Amino acid sequence: MTSTRVAASGGYAAVVGTFDGVHRGHRYLIDRLFSRAGEAGLATRIYTFTGHPLATIAPGRAPAPLLSLKHKEQLLRKTGVDDLHIDDFAALRTLTARQYLERLVADGVALLIVGHDNRFGSDGLRTLPEFQVAAQGLPITIEQAPELTIDGRPVCSSAIRALIAQGNIAAANTLLGYPYEIAGRVIRGRQLGRTIGFPTANILPDDPSLLLPPTGVYTAIATTGGSDYPAMLNIGHRPTVDRPDAPISIEAHIIGLDADLYDTTLTLSLRSHLRPEQRFDSVDSLRRQLVADREATVDFFSTKQ
Repeated sequence: MTSTRVAASGGYAAVVGTFDGVHRGHRYLIDRLFSRAGEAGLATRIYTFTGHPLATIAPGRAPAPLLSLKHKEQLLRKTGVDDLHIDDFAALRTLTARQYLERLVADGVALLIVGHDNRFGSDGLRTLPEFQVAAQGLPITIEQAPELTIDGRPVCSSAIRALIAQGNIAAANTLLGYPYEIAGRVIRGRQLGRTIGFPTANILPDDPSLLLPPTGVYTAIATTGGSDYPAMLNIGHRPTVDRPDAPISIEAHIIGLDADLYDTTLTLSLRSHLRPEQRFDSVDSLRRQLVADREATVDFFSTKQ
């Protein structure tokens, strides 16, 4: 369990959740936490978990995460919350909702704000009346935040995963509130791109379990050494130059940077989908398409200035 303790004689207002993505819906809930805590004279606390609950309950149904645990913790701490708890869900899975609420009360929580789709406890309670019945006799108030929608879409992790899985990066970023990221170490590849004028940085993701968008070419911002550069990102099997059963590769052609990046950390912030992956009849045909991709990437970012 990770925690940052603060003195709070009046106790805490808290929210509980997986917070995968720490997206705009989560920040809407956290904003409500700060507002109600201020009104009630309470400190703020977030409870979250090391992984998705389904990874413990039903691993075969667990979704690919949107964030690494480290990145999730960074984003949650950036909210300014007074206290952050990160629990191993496996240690809590047998607790009923009543038992979990008793645990929160013992931990100083006086006000719990639940999301519109929160559920907790081994008994699977999920509605505000059910939570309030479970809390009867305990010195804790439970309130429910309404659902946040943007352009008619509910803002939730599952909706964002679906958009990323479709390659709809722009819409996913709108719900996230920031660009979806792939971060990792630059490793040595076959250096084929360099031979046709398109050197690439091959990325070994820090967390290989994170959700990847479909194979294809994307615009991205590459961040390395504290500087940002436009990049065209290819996720795929490289069918023109590699064998059909080649593993997925993640490689970025960084525009305006000519440097040795091997063994450095590179963060790619995805912005848009350019085209699906395709096999070309020749390397020359591939090169001509890459020239067009680079022009499209430059145009994309020039219109964003």
